[in-house]
Amino acid sequence: MKIYNSFIHKIFVLFFLLLLAIVQAEALSVKTIKVAVLAPMGKEATLKSWAGFQSLLAQKFPEDKVILMPVTLEQFKKVAINNEADLLIANQTAFLSVFSDIKLRWIASLDRNVSAFNPNSVVGSTIIVRRDSDIHTLSDLENKKVAAVSKDALGGFLLGYKAIYDAGLEAPKDYFVTFLGFPIERGVFNVQSQLVDAAIIPACLYENMIKADQINPDDFRLLAANETEEGCMSSTPLAYNWSLAALPTLTEQDAQTIQKALFENEDPALTTWRLPVGLGEVYAMKRFAGLIEVEETLWETFWRIANQYKLWLLAIALIMLLLAVNHGWLTWIARKRRFALESSYHRLHEYEKMLSRADRVNILGEVASGIGHELNQPLMAIRNYAEGSLLGLQKGRDPQSFVQPIERIVQQVEQCSSIIKNLQSWVKPKTMDQLEWFNFNDFMTRMIEIIRLQTKNRVAIELHINCDQKVFTVVSILEQVMMNSLLNAVQAGANQIIIEAHCHQDYYKILIMDNGSGFTKEELDAPFVPFRTSKATGLGLGLVICERLMAVIGGKFRIDNRKDGEQGASVRIILPTGATIEEKKS
Repeated sequence: MKIYNSFIHKIFVLFFLLLLAIVQAEALSVKTIKVAVLAPMGKEATLKSWAGFQSLLAQKFPEDKVILMPVTLEQFKKVAINNEADLLIANQTAFLSVFSDIKLRWIASLDRNVSAFNPNSVVGSTIIVRRDSDIHTLSDLENKKVAAVSKDALGGFLLGYKAIYDAGLEAPKDYFVTFLGFPIERGVFNVQSQLVDAAIIPACLYENMIKADQINPDDFRLLAANETEEGCMSSTPLAYNWSLAALPTLTEQDAQTIQKALFENEDPALTTWRLPVGLGEVYAMKRFAGLIEVEETLWETFWRIANQYKLWLLAIALIMLLLAVNHGWLTWIARKRRFALESSYHRLHEYEKMLSRADRVNILGEVASGIGHELNQPLMAIRNYAEGSLLGLQKGRDPQSFVQPIERIVQQVEQCSSIIKNLQSWVKPKTMDQLEWFNFNDFMTRMIEIIRLQTKNRVAIELHINCDQKVFTVVSILEQVMMNSLLNAVQAGANQIIIEAHCHQDYYKILIMDNGSGFTKEELDAPFVPFRTSKATGLGLGLVICERLMAVIGGKFRIDNRKDGEQGASVRIILPTGATIEEKKS
């Protein structure tokens, strides 16, 4: 019994496998013919328009499946390049966009299509404007904005472009073209909305939009329009347009079968076809519009350029001849002088060594002069304090009264030491370890006291400080810069000095103004040149040292004449805040 059941089971499995093989074989025998159709009017209108063509193919291939694939222009290019269909139906401009990238077998060109929703076998351009527009002829489009479908569209641009060109206008020199793309009705609506002045549209589109109640004909006017055999108005002559082509995915036998079926069809209700029309007309049109780069031989390119620019080429040839003669002359001169230069080389080398040594001596002299110039001020102060103390001792004054002068002498000695260290900053920058906080009010009081002592109170000094913040910097440098600035004002004949200090978030600003002679134009044009001075005495190093020392501590030193209408000079000293310096330090 078990053997019997096993036998029955095997028979059932074999029967099932045989049935499955028969079904698969039948399925494999049915192939799909895919027809990609350009759909400028949309998917539904395209399926309706080409339903008769689909039925004709279905009759010739009853065992196969025929599929219509409405595609946009971008999809058409992708389908054609990737062989995603067997047949292509499109206008010549669409074929031209992919012609160089694919292999096609031309089957037929459209002779007539009874559907009003599909472009006819021939195509033209209609140029439309608003009825209330002042544009009545094609030449009136000068300086106007014209809409078109696409630069590749035969009816939607190219034919209209040529008609306007024949009227004497050329884009973009004489008028402006804007491409709106699909849907192609967009150009008509843009004219209606006054977004453009005119539109180039395919012939028959205007009539189809009227039939579909999309527009009112009373709102528009057609330029240079003539009625065609198709019953539509066109502003241009008509040209053959739509064609059918096979991709390599379709067999040669099937292609011949389809071509024979199309040519033998006698049903007036179906689309009719004729022998295929090449792309020459559209190619020529796009070439005319400057949208195709024309390939030419090297010899043709040469003669075209030579004929177009012959005067320029003659001028270039003459220039080249002159350059050649000049080159020969310069070569002879160079050869003649080379020996003289070679003989001078060793002397120049020796001169270079001498100049290098002289530069080092000059630098050393500048530093030495700077030390002498800067030390003169504290030494004078030491002398004044010492002479005052000596005079007091001679008069028998209390020795306790000499404590303060002696302390001032010690401070000035320390100042001399600081000056020597500061002048070393010309060569070696200072470190942040020398920075310290100090009270600016106390600092300025001490500066003014020294100046009054040295000038014997001949100079009136006004001090204006609008803040009580402490200053974070190298005190000795700021003291040296302030002393140089104040003494420079005194030496310039000033008897009045105004000092203003302002505190800001990121910096401190000190302004020193005097009523002296001020700076000369030469000094302001190049303010920090060593050894240049207008004074009877001096080395011209004071301002130079100030500028360089301020740069060491991250500040700025600027000079100018007063801007308030008064005679005299002004000095601006800019110091970074303590927060800024500490941030840089960290």
